[in-house]
Amino acid sequence: MIGTEGERVCAFVCVTMTTKVARHGEEYENAPRTIERYMGMQEPFLVEIMAVRTWQCLNGCVSLDWTYENCVVYTIRAVAPAFRITTFLTGAYLIFLSWFVQPWPMVFRYNLFLDNASMKPGNVTINVCMILWGMDFAFLATAYFFIWSSSKGEWWWFWSAIGFRPHRCLSTLMSAIVYTVVAVVEIILVHTILSHMWHARNVWFAALLLVQSIMLVVATLGDAIDIGSPWGVQEASRVASVLLGLRLRALMPMTVIFSVAAVFASWPPSYCLQC
Repeated sequence: MIGTEGERVCAFVCVTMTTKVARHGEEYENAPRTIERYMGMQEPFLVEIMAVRTWQCLNGCVSLDWTYENCVVYTIRAVAPAFRITTFLTGAYLIFLSWFVQPWPMVFRYNLFLDNASMKPGNVTINVCMILWGMDFAFLATAYFFIWSSSKGEWWWFWSAIGFRPHRCLSTLMSAIVYTVVAVVEIILVHTILSHMWHARNVWFAALLLVQSIMLVVATLGDAIDIGSPWGVQEASRVASVLLGLRLRALMPMTVIFSVAAVFASWPPSYCLQC
């Protein structure tokens, strides 16, 4: 008989995990010789394999053991959701300031182009950076939409907790609306940062862009380490695991590179602060 509340909770979690592994015993294998058994699929995509290998490298290059997690992986897994939420809240805060606090509009005050012919390369850099950030947010929102709408029932506990279980079509529509709003707010955030940095040479927005880039790296790694094992993203949605893998290996590096390039383009070597 388990006495304390903490021990009962621990026992419940262990039994739940064991039950789920048993249910997928034919698909998943802990510390397997092949990555297919670890991911529970016969033909994983290259980006999914690279995401699992990234988690394995961060985890100390140990075997594919889902029961082992070092401090690096644990820290990334813990802070990644906070960074994703922080990005959205920052965008919502800027929109709130622009509409209700500032005497002049902060959002969409400037565009992403300068008329100076000598700044055409900079225009290209800024706009490519904006496109990459927009694609990244679109991939993230789409991936989490598929996780919530195409999952196999693991997410229904949220509705049970509040005593309400809507129809599947209604919950899918709600998820689509929520993640569309999230993507739009974050795209507006990056547009505001880049436009103020490009036109007004605002160093605070440049610093904010660099901070957002650091949070993007950590949050993307957090999504990548959630691929594989019975508790992986691919168990809820294969489309989501592919999109998150693409973010890790394609979008995120290019977005960070062009974000740094956008900062240098805003303050080129020929730029004179006193001019």
